[in-house]
Amino acid sequence: MNNFKLKQISLFLSYITLPTLLLCSTAAQAISLSTFRIYLDSDNSTASFVMFNKTADKEKCELSLVHNNFDEGGQMFPVPNDEMPANSAEPWMRYSPKNFVVEASSPQTVRFTMRRKANTEAAEYRSYLRITCDPFEKKAETSTSDTDNVAKISIKPRIIQQVPIIVRTGKLDASVSFSDISLENETLIFHVNREGNRSVYGSLEIVNKSNNDVVSFKRNVSVYTDSRSVKHDLATLGIPLEQLAIRFVEDTAYGGSISYEQDALTQK
Repeated sequence: MNNFKLKQISLFLSYITLPTLLLCSTAAQAISLSTFRIYLDSDNSTASFVMFNKTADKEKCELSLVHNNFDEGGQMFPVPNDEMPANSAEPWMRYSPKNFVVEASSPQTVRFTMRRKANTEAAEYRSYLRITCDPFEKKAETSTSDTDNVAKISIKPRIIQQVPIIVRTGKLDASVSFSDISLENETLIFHVNREGNRSVYGSLEIVNKSNNDVVSFKRNVSVYTDSRSVKHDLATLGIPLEQLAIRFVEDTAYGGSISYEQDALTQK
């Protein structure tokens, strides 16, 4: 295998994004998910995803809503539990089931519905679905033997996932650009800038302009309304900058239609 192919394989492994890693990690344990994101608006008022129990034992799961904010640079931090942020999606949607047991090697569908409200202003709301699952254990029968009086400690791994839920009311707009572009050791470093009144979500690509081949990429890239600019980096594989462009393409399944491309040597 030549060096170019080895680089491509290395890049693919390096740029698997956080939600993908979470999904792989969960799949290696018990529960895998069919999506990384829930999106609702007036044209898409229902949504669902499937949780699949990969083990030979039952799993007891609990779903709840939590909230996270972002700073200007895109760093996430949790909102205190006793606070309901103004942009919470909770008043705008409902979901079920919230507590359930998934049978061994079986799926469980979770459904979401947008609450319709009259005379609402156009806005974007965001919450996170917190998914917690543990092995389902029946209560042990009562026993009076001496061994039952000995304290037992059992430590089991617990994987908690958070899936973003986006609810949009009315017509919202956004645009994307790139700035602060620099090259360090065959890695292109740049900022993804967002403007408008909604978040953006999609993929980033470095493209060879001569043949439109994708040199490197990142999936599941988000810039939320809290942030205006988020720093990213992608490998160039040693291709000269004048041959490259940076591209952002929104995922149309989640309320976006932006496709923006900019030369890697351009500054905005």
